[in-house]
Amino acid sequence: MATAATAATPGILARVSSYVEWGPISAGAVAAAAISFVLIAFGSAIGLTSVSPWSSSSLPAWLIAVIAALWLLLTQAGSYALGGYVAGRLRAPSGDSLAAERYFRDGAHGFIVWAVGIVITALVAGWTAGAVVKGGVDAVATVASGAAQGAGSAASVLSAPDPLNYSIDRLLRPANAAAEAQPAAPGAQPASASQVTAGANPALSQNDAGMAKSDRDQASRIFISALSTGTLAADDRAYLASRISALAGVPQAEAEKRVDDAFAALQQAKVEAKKAADQARRAAAIAGFLTAAAALIAASAAAAGAGLGGKHRDENGTLRVFGRERFW
Repeated sequence: MATAATAATPGILARVSSYVEWGPISAGAVAAAAISFVLIAFGSAIGLTSVSPWSSSSLPAWLIAVIAALWLLLTQAGSYALGGYVAGRLRAPSGDSLAAERYFRDGAHGFIVWAVGIVITALVAGWTAGAVVKGGVDAVATVASGAAQGAGSAASVLSAPDPLNYSIDRLLRPANAAAEAQPAAPGAQPASASQVTAGANPALSQNDAGMAKSDRDQASRIFISALSTGTLAADDRAYLASRISALAGVPQAEAEKRVDDAFAALQQAKVEAKKAADQARRAAAIAGFLTAAAALIAASAAAAGAGLGGKHRDENGTLRVFGRERFW
């Protein structure tokens, strides 16, 4: 008399040596990783066509982020569902097990497919990241070498200016900078930096002009210290104003206003930098949660796909896509 297990699985040889079959698992994991890579590459290509440096021809950043998140979730779920299905369909069930036990073992094989696929993906991602980092280091070394030889770079032109140096530049701007910026008369020789500085303040000696570098460094240290405490000390403010008045040839009151404006601009830049860092932190946190959610959904999809594959195997069913029997 045939048991319920053998009656439910006619023509299938029982395998009792091991409940885990690594052949179907490996096949399903490789299939899932390959499909996932292809779909992610395809989605990345579509995403790049939607992004443009011109704001008028680019989709909003939030819409791109939402589409990318949905694509990641669908990609992982679909890839591992198919990988699990392959493993479940190729696995040979034990002939002495009940239907519920076979279904569990099929689902467990799908889960292991997901685990192996995640390991493969992590190894590939780590290798890729290492290659990218190495390429970045080589590129930085090349750019630095070119800069040392005086070669310009478009990246340096488009990079954001240093707010500290820019503020100090404004502090030391000569009083008649607008007049100095006017075009020179035909045949006239351009004035040197020392001549411009001396023209801003005729009482300024050549020795004082040579001290501008030292004053810049000192102003940088004063502003950095003030930004760390949030307050510019009165004596530091008075000292900076006196030096700016001497170097730039402006009245003391205007020099003090320059100091106040520069410190306010630096405080605003500090706030903006904190906002940017906080936004980057939130984006990284959201990306981490999204990655974890996609992985969990992929695990469930792999187990469900393996269960469906095992059911089709036991019932001699077929995989149908768009109403047609497939493979493929």
